[in-house]
Amino acid sequence: MSQPSGRNRKHAMRIESVLVLMLVSSSIAIVNRTQQGDEALPVKNTALQTELLRMKAEDQKYRDELFSHMKRMSSSGTDRASVEFTALVKRQDEIDARNMRRLEEIIEQHGWPGRSLVGEEAANAGFLILQHAALTFQKKYFPLVKEGARKGEVRPADAAMLEDRILMGEGKKQIYGSAVQSGPQTGGKLALHPIEDEEDVDERRAAVGLMPLVEYLREFGLEYKRPAKR
Repeated sequence: MSQPSGRNRKHAMRIESVLVLMLVSSSIAIVNRTQQGDEALPVKNTALQTELLRMKAEDQKYRDELFSHMKRMSSSGTDRASVEFTALVKRQDEIDARNMRRLEEIIEQHGWPGRSLVGEEAANAGFLILQHAALTFQKKYFPLVKEGARKGEVRPADAAMLEDRILMGEGKKQIYGSAVQSGPQTGGKLALHPIEDEEDVDERRAAVGLMPLVEYLREFGLEYKRPAKR
């Protein structure tokens, strides 16, 4: 069997990485539906709140369309992207890079933009942008997100999902079961990324405000049965 050329390998890797980001967006959307914050709380910086909400809209600009392309490619059993798909990837990549550069500037000036500074939805925007950034950025700012969760400035579920995303990126088992993947290792099908101490995963999920894993995976069309405790 012939091996794919360097260009084709790079292209296939990019398609896989885009699908991972689409799955991240889907995961966040599912969690967001179940966790509505109190926007009546006073906000210290309304200008920054408005900017982050605009950045959040930009973050989602092409993702639904890209996900539709990915589902069509998956159902047809091909990894050959169309010209339109490639153009959308390029546009979303440019937005993501621009958003992350601005988020770094915001963090340098204000620290992590938490609930009391910008409100619930805008605080979630910062997390969303970081989730879609490179692994190096995720690892760099995860301590701030984790500390924010400890202080009540960041939703514990957001910190948990970021931790799972980092662990998956490092090729390690996740903790909370929020990371779903697709690629050559799964035969192109959606699959749950391996979980550390899977028998107790729902207890950990409940502790950070995440729904039971069987309900969460049902949103992806996946059936799940938690292994019995030994």
